[in-house]
Amino acid sequence: MAVTIGISSMLYILFADIPPMVMIQRIYSGVDVSSLMAIPFFILAGNLMLTGGLAQRILDLANSMVGRRTGGLGMVTIIGCMFFAAIAGSSIATAAALGTLMIPAMVQKGYDKNFATAIVASASPMGVIIPPSILFILYGSLSGTSISDLYMAGIPAGIIVGTILMTTVYIVSKKKGYKGSGEPFQLKDFAQAFKRSLWALGTPFILIGGVFAGIFTPTESAVVAVFYATIVGLFIYKEMKVKDLWKIFYDSAIQTATIMFIIANANLFAYVLAYEKIPESLVSNLLTLSENPVIVLLIINLILLVAGAFLDTIAIIVIVVPLFLPVITQLGIDPVLFGVIIVVNTAIGMVTPPFGGTLLISSNIAKVPLMRVAKRAALPIVGLIVALIIITYIPGLTLFLVEQ
Repeated sequence: MAVTIGISSMLYILFADIPPMVMIQRIYSGVDVSSLMAIPFFILAGNLMLTGGLAQRILDLANSMVGRRTGGLGMVTIIGCMFFAAIAGSSIATAAALGTLMIPAMVQKGYDKNFATAIVASASPMGVIIPPSILFILYGSLSGTSISDLYMAGIPAGIIVGTILMTTVYIVSKKKGYKGSGEPFQLKDFAQAFKRSLWALGTPFILIGGVFAGIFTPTESAVVAVFYATIVGLFIYKEMKVKDLWKIFYDSAIQTATIMFIIANANLFAYVLAYEKIPESLVSNLLTLSENPVIVLLIINLILLVAGAFLDTIAIIVIVVPLFLPVITQLGIDPVLFGVIIVVNTAIGMVTPPFGGTLLISSNIAKVPLMRVAKRAALPIVGLIVALIIITYIPGLTLFLVEQ
């Protein structure tokens, strides 16, 4: 994607007789944004949590809460994905990590393998909705929207999506007979799991609470979280060794470089769009169809859902924000709400064939055909779309923290 939009933009600039230096300037300015500094530290914090045993303890806590209910293991998978994907900043990494762990566990409990894989595929992308989200940082830097406000809107939006997805899993589990342990909730077990996970819960507390309290900027909170996860993994849980740090830093650098390469080239593409006045043309054409925000948001959602099936999440953000932001601004739609809508659409796109990233990874891990998993993921996808509709047309549920 980065190469495609980069080369096509460069060719346009050369044939349009625009000074070639513009290419270098735009590519550089695309990543010369201070708020983007949070991205490598979020990725590093997530990888440190995985290796240091912090993610596993959060998963154990989720199991003590809902693991005994009908569909409990599926719900544990969803909660685990919500926590880890948000901190790791990568839905693909979440699908790989929790898919390896939870799909065999669900199959052992009697879950259909295709459905178990579909749960991981549909739950992994939720981390892009729940702060700290790399996509919110990217949207905020492109649109000039407050990242703290996006975080505040992301929490209720993530709860809405997670609740509907867990409800979907519960309904299917009730029908198929996927039961939990059948034992009642035990406060003692929960207290023990909470005690074991207390240090692990410190990371999301730093990442989210520090920003909300005004103690840290998003970038500063990510840096503090890296130091915290390193200390906990090395010296408290002792599941991470000093020799592991090289691979963790290397993997994090590769993931960061990939994201930044897309952002840099997409900024060049955004320049070409602006040069050709395509955003202005799109505004006039959309407003010709309707000036009703309900209809315009419906059209934008449909476009984003289709794009999500074929494009990378970051590519969608950097392409559509310059296009649609003038439209929603003219209609008086809150840019914070619009940011949440875009991110939820990209999350759904990660599950939809033919190129849904978490769908591909999950089916590969489970060694089951892609279309079988896609078929079983149909109901969770419907649930995600219902959540998208609620977020789009009942904005008060998402923005109440921002408006206070």
